[in-house]
Amino acid sequence: MYASCPHLDDSHDTKHDKEMSLEDKAVHELTAKYDSYQGLMQQRRLSSVDGSETASSAGAESTEAAGQVSDHERMQVEIFFRSLKTQVFVCGSLANLYVGSTASEGDWELKHTGIPVLILDSGEARSRDKRRIQILLAERGTCFTLWRDTIDNLTSYRVAGHAFHTMHLSSDHSCLIGFSFDSVSAAAEMWNHVEKLTSSPENISLSVPGRRNRKPRRAPKPQPLPNKSNISQPCCFQHITSVDAGDRSRYFSLQTLVPVFSTQNKEQGTEL
Repeated sequence: MYASCPHLDDSHDTKHDKEMSLEDKAVHELTAKYDSYQGLMQQRRLSSVDGSETASSAGAESTEAAGQVSDHERMQVEIFFRSLKTQVFVCGSLANLYVGSTASEGDWELKHTGIPVLILDSGEARSRDKRRIQILLAERGTCFTLWRDTIDNLTSYRVAGHAFHTMHLSSDHSCLIGFSFDSVSAAAEMWNHVEKLTSSPENISLSVPGRRNRKPRRAPKPQPLPNKSNISQPCCFQHITSVDAGDRSRYFSLQTLVPVFSTQNKEQGTEL
């Protein structure tokens, strides 16, 4: 069974513990504190039915499958966030998002559960003129954004343990974000994609030698707009996401972002 936090080696001596960074200590404390905490383990989709920390291989496979994101769900999330001049990567499993601090002793707080998504904005669109990498957590079922941040040169995204990744918040580098994935293979795939995107200095707000000396390219002459008579009706349309007031009890985003509708509004036909 995959734990909700990384399994790190507990055989460190006192001297080595002193040399550990604050971030490493925080991750280590997370392991020691929550591995035996049954209440948190029951929130994980990889925990066994009785909440114990041991499970058969068949049970582990079935519980891991429950945390997998299907191809249809990945396509749903990708279409939701895809736009002009952007690249979207959708993780293949669910993940828990924890918030901690570099100054705390492993005090992690579970905030959200969703699908991790990476978005690369090329900066070549009018509405997105800055090149950047965004990482976000999408809600399963609605695709609404539960949490979002930007990966830059100070993010320090890294693999901290078994299917557990950490990063620094871009607005406050003393704040740590932890992702606990339901699938080891999906976590590895996520890490490989992050590593691929961050290997380009332009993507993480670093200047590239020689770029400033280049002459700016001339903006191409805009093409004339077509006449309305030449525009066809929508074709190949596929409705992939739908929510209404009846889904309020199912989704966290609707409970927190959408106001409660009164009986009078419902009678008047108010809808989401």
